[in-house]
Amino acid sequence: MKAGLAAVSTTFQDAGVLDLVGRALRAVRAEGLCCVQGFVQDDGQVTITELNVRIAGGFPLTEAAGADLVGQMVNGLFGLPIDHDRLTYRTGVFLANYVETLALGETTDLKRAAMNGVPT
Repeated sequence: MKAGLAAVSTTFQDAGVLDLVGRALRAVRAEGLCCVQGFVQDDGQVTITELNVRIAGGFPLTEAAGADLVGQMVNGLFGLPIDHDRLTYRTGVFLANYVETLALGETTDLKRAAMNGVPT
């Protein structure tokens, strides 16, 4: 790839990951809809690379794997019952995505780039 970013994410369940994510969320006093991302190495070491107290990069994969994050969040916001079973997801689902850099240059050229169809 040239000047882009590709990633493959998978859903899984791991007690060590769950424990670390729970401790991280408690440490920053995060509640509600959160997205925690990271890596699990071959030796089992877990590294958290990102913690967002909002919908973030893991959202499309989690929804594709069956979780109803938005629906249950809306229920909570309006004082309706939250179905915690709908916050879970199937394991073994993957998402591959690719982000490409559309243009690079001097800001003085930005208007010309927009005129040539490059989104700004």
